[in-house]
Amino acid sequence: MLTAALAIVVTSCSDEPGTPTAASTHTTTTSASTGSVAPEDNALADIQPCDLLSAEEAKSLGLDSRGEPDDIAGTASCDWPQSGNGGLIVGIRPTRGISDLNYDTEKSSEVTIGKYDAVKVEEPNNGKALCQVLIAVSDSSSVQVIGSLKATSTDTAAACERATKAAELIAAKLP
Repeated sequence: MLTAALAIVVTSCSDEPGTPTAASTHTTTTSASTGSVAPEDNALADIQPCDLLSAEEAKSLGLDSRGEPDDIAGTASCDWPQSGNGGLIVGIRPTRGISDLNYDTEKSSEVTIGKYDAVKVEEPNNGKALCQVLIAVSDSSSVQVIGSLKATSTDTAAACERATKAAELIAAKLP
């Protein structure tokens, strides 16, 4: 379920020009500035997503499972599924910054995660049980953290709490 959610979110953020097709009725109130930190190009290329959270850190987020490496729509990812309660996915984008992703029709807000500018997207593609935090590692690279709850949940705040806490832990390990 969570992998399908990421695939929908990842594919909705295409490089193709045109009108986004997300069903969300929310509008963006702010946009992100991604220039606060500019590490060496491709600084994320050698980082494995599953290495960004330890077993202890995952447990602190309510996740009992081990991270499972995945490749979702060309994005190196790691999935921490939580039986009966969603989970967490972390995707590394070494060549795509936040400005390369299309969240114009989503409910988003600028946030700071560790030393990085970031964007929090609530209910991406109208998924009430989803929240993602996009960390701008540089103008041309980012890390995507998606927190989710069970599909029948409408507790976006809890999904955002999971995604934000995970993003804080992950940001401390980024270049």
